[in-house]
Amino acid sequence: MGWIDESGRHEGFVTAVLADGGEPGPRPDGSRMPWWAYNGADGPRAVGVRGACGCGWRGGATHPVDFGDDEATEGRTEGTGPYADWERHVTAAEGQMPYDVEQLLGMLGRRIDELSEQQPLTALRVAARVEGMAPMYSAGAAGAARRALVSWEAIGSPFGLSAEAARTRFALIPGSADSLD
Repeated sequence: MGWIDESGRHEGFVTAVLADGGEPGPRPDGSRMPWWAYNGADGPRAVGVRGACGCGWRGGATHPVDFGDDEATEGRTEGTGPYADWERHVTAAEGQMPYDVEQLLGMLGRRIDELSEQQPLTALRVAARVEGMAPMYSAGAAGAARRALVSWEAIGSPFGLSAEAARTRFALIPGSADSLD
């Protein structure tokens, strides 16, 4: 079982660590066996586990494996082990969302949901206003990022855009992107 971050760009999972420190190779079809399949019954036995991500990242730490307790081995419930390593990777790759912003977005979403039940037309007006304001904030953030010499690749990442697509979308922001290229 894996984990997917909110951007959808990072699919985390736990991978087995074998006695030589390496990981088991993929199956012939390219898929991977779950860490718990490496219990020594039909092949090699895992001596530990580590966090991994579909983007190619592998955690540096090897964590203990407990074949009798999947949750303890994976660490998702407690926020430890391979799961915690993967979360740190996602934060480093995607940037940390400030807590207060998470709270505000959550409150806004809940309020729109409430309005949808009680006053659907008002909910639509609120949603339309948020949608209309979003491009202005995106452009402002992209312009500030370019002034700070952030790459087009990094600017595009939160939007799911390639570097070229980000440049096309944001390059014409007055006083920001083109003047720095």
